[in-house]
Amino acid sequence: MTRPTNARSRAEGGRRGSIPRRRWAAVLIVAGLWIDGQPRALGGPAPEEGAEPARVASRSGGTVAGTAAEPRSRTAVVDPAISDPAAAALDAIARCQRRFAEIKDYRCKFIKRERIGDTLNPPHIMQMKVRTSPKSVYFKFDYPNKGREAIYVEGRNKGRVVAHDVGFFKVLAGTMNLDPNGSTAMEDCRHPITEAGIGSLIESVAYHWDKELGSKDARITFKSGLNFGGRPVTMIESVHPFKRPEFKHHMVRLYIDHGHGIPVRIESYDWPKHPGAAGELLEEYSYIDIAVNPGLTDSDFDPSNRSYAFGRF
Repeated sequence: MTRPTNARSRAEGGRRGSIPRRRWAAVLIVAGLWIDGQPRALGGPAPEEGAEPARVASRSGGTVAGTAAEPRSRTAVVDPAISDPAAAALDAIARCQRRFAEIKDYRCKFIKRERIGDTLNPPHIMQMKVRTSPKSVYFKFDYPNKGREAIYVEGRNKGRVVAHDVGFFKVLAGTMNLDPNGSTAMEDCRHPITEAGIGSLIESVAYHWDKELGSKDARITFKSGLNFGGRPVTMIESVHPFKRPEFKHHMVRLYIDHGHGIPVRIESYDWPKHPGAAGELLEEYSYIDIAVNPGLTDSDFDPSNRSYAFGRF
């Protein structure tokens, strides 16, 4: 994605004054879209079945548990009864589309991990609220930068994101209005906040699978018996052994929650750099503790909400 460097982006830079740009990069946390999976965390191998969730070091020297919760199972099996895995995968994502059409809003804990350049950033954990129409997104960070918030509502605020940092940087800059596609918002982010959420994830997967799974090279596997976030899920893995221009990623793993009927995790991996090597993790997005149709209102996406902290101080 091209990162604009127009006058508007420069104006935002001036408003920040001497604040390092990287401090603002994560303000506009972006939920996942399209990904492709393979083995796991920080480019390493998949965890053992039943392994504990990953932990990351905190600035105080301790650890933060559950920052990269992993699917777990002691009984997971590959389903051998599916005669046409590609058709079954397309049917599964179509069912997700139909189910999501019934969802007006949801709230959850969102965990993302993304590779920017050669660096796989540590997990970011935040509370998330989403309304489907008009598309509205609210984030509040749990880790890192606990208390940081961002709101985007389609068709409002001239398309800008309302955001604030925490601590000294909040006092210095106050609440900001940022171009979601500007260089400030997109630094250290793979997707803009306008593409955030499970709905965008579903549509992107459906689009790419429709184009890619018809290839004879595609290898699709269904794995059942998995548990993620304390709930049963089925994992669909799509692998392209050979790199072609029409293929977006080497492999994708999509985890569909049995009860909600929608994806709750997706992983994408790049093409292996050397023969026999594993592809590097590019993106990983997880949605846990989901509450479907809780009845969110305009107040949930209003910076003046008294339970939020969008004031200057």
